[in-house]
Amino acid sequence: MPTQQIRNPVNPDQLNLLQQVFDETCLEHHIEKSSPDAEALALILVNSLQKGSDDKNRLAALAETLAKGL
Repeated sequence: MPTQQIRNPVNPDQLNLLQQVFDETCLEHHIEKSSPDAEALALILVNSLQKGSDDKNRLAALAETLAKGL
């Protein structure tokens, strides 16, 4: 039986954090928020946060790395 990844729900403070990191990354890297690239970025950030990475600097570093690859 495959192991299941536990994903925690996102609370309002975490949602605000995600929004800040997402908005800053999109602005800095000229990513259209309605684009497939932005959607992929958002999904990865949410997934990372749900797995326990809720530090703004860590999420911002992840977003920066991802944005450079887009």
